[in-house]
Amino acid sequence: MRKALMIIASLCIGLSAYAQKSLPNVTVTDLDGNDYEISRITEDGVPVILSFWYTTCKPCLQELGAINDAYVDWIEEAEFKVVAVSTDDARSSSKVEPMVNGRGWTDFTFLLDENGDLKRAMNVQTQPMVFIIDREGKIVFQHTGYTPGNEEELFDKILELQ
Repeated sequence: MRKALMIIASLCIGLSAYAQKSLPNVTVTDLDGNDYEISRITEDGVPVILSFWYTTCKPCLQELGAINDAYVDWIEEAEFKVVAVSTDDARSSSKVEPMVNGRGWTDFTFLLDENGDLKRAMNVQTQPMVFIIDREGKIVFQHTGYTPGNEEELFDKILELQ
């Protein structure tokens, strides 16, 4: 019993510390080549689904597609936005905008992390990787990988922040 209580206490301490983690102060670029401070993503005061992806990652494309398909319904129930950060390097980042336009992902903000600075700062090891950022810019949830239906968990977390 004592061991179980110690494990639960450790998890609670870890979760509370995790919930206080803020976004790093890293600059990426938007699709027009303009600098974008990632810490600005919550300046309009709404929660954010922050997704890391790259153009040849099939699970990444499936996840963004599923989020895009559900977005129309979700936005009627909750106020939030989706920011998708491509980790394609300088050689392949030219494929991002045509892919985004071709798939009709027009409701999201797309950013480029060609040098991997944001990816490293947020310790993104495997993609897709998604973070939920609250209104104050604190990371409150993260998820790695994609299985159909995972997008519902993201929306449930967004609803908790309303």
